[in-house]
Order: sequence, then structure tokens, then C-alpha cells
Amino acid sequence: MPVTTGVKGDLGVPFACVLNEATLLADQNGNAVVDVWKTSYAGFPPTGANSITAASPPTLASTLKSDDSVLSGWTTAINAGDVLRYNVNSASSVQRLTLSLKATRS
Repeated sequence: MPVTTGVKGDLGVPFACVLNEATLLADQNGNAVVDVWKTSYAGFPPTGANSITAASPPTLASTLKSDDSVLSGWTTAINAGDVLRYNVNSASSVQRLTLSLKATRS
């Protein structure tokens, strides 16, 4: 079954950290754009207005992997208790996606 657009999951972050890398992996060559939204627990649920990826969300373009260790324009500071939400903006030719965010505890 192909990956569809929309919200795919939430992650509560129990500690303050700084994001420093985003890796997007797929099961096969294809295209995908995944946005990451962030809000506090009190502000849950996050929406598109809470995007932290600026103009450079994790993206696959006719490939099965991408890695971004620059995160240009991203809001990288995460507070203890923040909630991250993963939203697939677009996808084609992929049936499984994994977005890994690497962070340094602050």
C-alpha cells in the first residue's frame, strides 16, 4: 500500500535538546516530503503553522534515502515536554518511510 499524505505520528520529547540531523529512508526509490511540526504539551496538537523545517523539509527525489546535517532554516531547539508531529506533504512510489531525527541533549 502506498504512503498517503497527512499526519503519521506524534512524539513527546521528555528532555531539552537541539536537532542536528534528519535522515529520511524509504523502502524503494521514490519521492516524498515530510514536514515536522512542534508545539508544547499545553499547545497540543501541533498544526502546519508550527512547522520547524522552514523551506527545507526532509525530501526524497527519485531516491530511497536523504540525509540533512545542516537543517538550514530549521527551528532546532526542542524543549522538554514538546511534542513533534510528522506530516507527509507528498509521496509517490514508496510504501514505507522512516524519518530519524538526531539530537544532542541540552
